[in-house]
Amino acid sequence: MDHWLRRHGFASLQKLEERLADSEKPMEFVADVPGFNFEAVIDPEDKWGVEDKLSQINTLQQLENIASHGFITEFLEKKTVDLHAMWFDIFAGEMYMFSKPRKQFILIDEETVGQLETEIEKHLA
Repeated sequence: MDHWLRRHGFASLQKLEERLADSEKPMEFVADVPGFNFEAVIDPEDKWGVEDKLSQINTLQQLENIASHGFITEFLEKKTVDLHAMWFDIFAGEMYMFSKPRKQFILIDEETVGQLETEIEKHLA
């Protein structure tokens, strides 16, 4: 497991260290697909623990990882497929979706679901 974590978890751990050093600086997630790069500000209100911050970072890291696989690159470039990140706060029982325009995870509720849907539709256009 140690080897696997070093090989696959290193980028997430590096980004966590960046976040802990500077909570306001956006992190960059860079994929091989043009137009799929994005920035993220993790937990700007600093309401979650370090484990949750790492979990959110890793969720976004997985977007970057899957976008680099050749079988999906063509679909992403043609916009026939889009990738999104969702994160579940197990303690509160709340689901969050990453908003690329807002650069952060947004709670999905009655107030935000329409806004998030509009963001997705604009991204696909």
